[in-house]
Amino acid sequence: MDVIILAGGRGTRLPISARDIPKLLVEVHGKPMLEHQLEHLRLHGFSKIRLALGYRADQIIAFLRERGYPHEYAVEPEALGTGGAVRFAMGSAPGPFMVLNGDTLADIDYAAVARSYRPGHGVIAAHWKDDARDYGLLTIEEGRVREFLEKPKEPQSGYINAGCYILESEHINDAPPGAFMLEQAVFPELASGGRLLAYLHRGFFEDLGTEERLAAIRRGPRVW
Repeated sequence: MDVIILAGGRGTRLPISARDIPKLLVEVHGKPMLEHQLEHLRLHGFSKIRLALGYRADQIIAFLRERGYPHEYAVEPEALGTGGAVRFAMGSAPGPFMVLNGDTLADIDYAAVARSYRPGHGVIAAHWKDDARDYGLLTIEEGRVREFLEKPKEPQSGYINAGCYILESEHINDAPPGAFMLEQAVFPELASGGRLLAYLHRGFFEDLGTEERLAAIRRGPRVW
């Protein structure tokens, strides 16, 4: 299964760490976030990887060449949102394909996520959080995501979107033209039709999109 890593974000919530570099090159425990992801994918048998690039793409391309990573990339001409970036990066590939948010670290078993895929369905990795106030919650019933809820105002446990998906090309091509977000144009449509499967994950997961979360991970041991 091919993999697309969303790597085009500007890192606006990392004004210090990503001031002069794309956020996927911000280092955690001696390596850029991107390198941790590439190594974890390789560990689970994934080798066909394409990066959806945008902001400071030249730096990521230089990094890939310097480290000898033979991965493909697509540089979007303008900001296309998560969904538009996937559509631009996948080209004419038929799918299914795995999509990863580039600014997360996790010990998710990507091979197991791939095995959970069923034709005609999408898959989303759902991670359990004891306090999900920083994230939207997922309503999961009988192994399927049924709806997406707003961030809770009070401490509340539950499953959140872990930034790992499996999608078919039809799911993307049926979305509106131009820029669009997976979270708004694709996932709710799949969920409403009972076609969004949930892969449940209770291991390590962290979204490193803020300085506070990044600092907390840097202070602790590597656990992924």
